[in-house]
Amino acid sequence: MRTIGHDNAINYLKNAYRQNSFAHFYIFYGPEHVGKTTLAYDFVKVLNCTSKENKFGCESCENCKKINLNNYYDLICVNSKTPIEGTSTNSSDQIRIGHIHQINHSANLGPFIGKYKTFLIENAQNLNNEASNAFLKLLEEPPKGSIFIFLVSDLSKLYPTILSRAQKIALSELRDAQIEDWIKQKYDYDHETIKKIVQFSQGLLGKAFLVSENISLLEEYKESYNRFYEFCNSALSNRLNISQKLSTRFRTDRNGIYQELNNWMNFCNLIIKKNFEKDLNFIFDFDLKKTYSIMEINKIIITLLRSINNLQINVNSRLVFDVMSLDIPEKQNNVQ
Repeated sequence: MRTIGHDNAINYLKNAYRQNSFAHFYIFYGPEHVGKTTLAYDFVKVLNCTSKENKFGCESCENCKKINLNNYYDLICVNSKTPIEGTSTNSSDQIRIGHIHQINHSANLGPFIGKYKTFLIENAQNLNNEASNAFLKLLEEPPKGSIFIFLVSDLSKLYPTILSRAQKIALSELRDAQIEDWIKQKYDYDHETIKKIVQFSQGLLGKAFLVSENISLLEEYKESYNRFYEFCNSALSNRLNISQKLSTRFRTDRNGIYQELNNWMNFCNLIIKKNFEKDLNFIFDFDLKKTYSIMEINKIIITLLRSINNLQINVNSRLVFDVMSLDIPEKQNNVQ
């Protein structure tokens, strides 16, 4: 298996394997980069492994090798950008009814070479209403030999009726020690760099992998913090100027803005973490800790999260960033 940590999830799936009792529908949920896709691929290997040694995914049989290479006919990955036959390219983040119709058609053909045909629906919280209803219809009589796995970062965006039909498996952040051990096994970085990567990853192995493969991301992360620091220490007039720039950028680089705001939330979380763990090493000094109380930092996190949610439901971006400028507390020099 390639999954690191997540013992509860693995034990749950191992128990299903021992009993040869698999559900038709699973939801793997947790933060982005936590390891949902890796666990799903490991599960698909378990479902289709041809080893006779009764291993939990042998990694060496032909099926396991093909799954690792994403070259397995009975593993179908679907997301909002998956082409729908007879339609134009989907420019939105929504998973549409056409995607579900294609899944239904493929599922009814049955598996080609393995025991199961598995459908991974990435960011399944992006199913629109029509797609959600079509998927519920599909679940009424799921095709034999088909298993559906939703990969979800926000359960609240799924229909309650969909949630009630699934076996839900939660994945949470790894411990820093687990991330550190993984980096040491895979890369030849010095101790200080490893500590910085661990901090950057926030318990998310996917983020640790990204920065380990491209160490320059640490510098980009620091630049993002500097922009956040500038924003927090600016007078309202300058904040509104920054708001205009953020809104303009959002029109052409939505993902970049979402990443920026998520970075800012991560900085706040790290400040809170540093408050309780005095021996932590950090990429840079958190000067904001000197200007905001923990209560105010929590308010900033709530404001940033609300801003992201409003952008995702297409509230006017300039309005979102102007309100954010007003709601983030002004700097207080006398906070201890």
